[in-house]
Amino acid sequence: MNKEELFKELNDSYDYGDKKRFIENVKSYQQSATEEAASRDFAEFIFLKYSTFKADAMAGLMQMIIRESPNLALLQFPENFFYRLAVIKGSMDLYECYIEEAVIPFLKDKDEDAASEYYMELVCVAEKLNDHFFPQYVPCIKGMDFNGVFATYEKDPEISLIHHQDYETLNDVVEKYNAIIGRRDIIKDLYDRN
Repeated sequence: MNKEELFKELNDSYDYGDKKRFIENVKSYQQSATEEAASRDFAEFIFLKYSTFKADAMAGLMQMIIRESPNLALLQFPENFFYRLAVIKGSMDLYECYIEEAVIPFLKDKDEDAASEYYMELVCVAEKLNDHFFPQYVPCIKGMDFNGVFATYEKDPEISLIHHQDYETLNDVVEKYNAIIGRRDIIKDLYDRN
């Protein structure tokens, strides 16, 4: 099974809410891919499907994958694909899933100094990613980037009509804003864990 086939199969099982089939596809893909490729590709699948609206569902998918193959969440520490996904998206749902399913079990038998060092390495990655993405955000100006409302629904003046492209622009701005706030909260939580 190649990556495109995997994504189609995972998409189908997600769309039908078929957890058993989702896990079967995860297992099947791991038989033909290296652990690194599987970790990267599963994280990419979640990345592509992710929106703030679907954050809880995407954390559920991440949880199923990590429970099936815990090592995928520990590869290439601290630059693990699942961890980077959580930070890039600024998703507290994905981050908390990663911490609960991968980090806490890994640190269970470690002493306090080792745990503190582990969290500091995660902080460094989060701050590096935050520093990388933050300057890439640009202002979004009404009249230039989007036009706003062009009409209201005559039966209910509270309902506004906007062009689909404007809606997509505004939705993109909201996702970027949520990512900024989420990264801030992730970094704060990691410092609190030290």
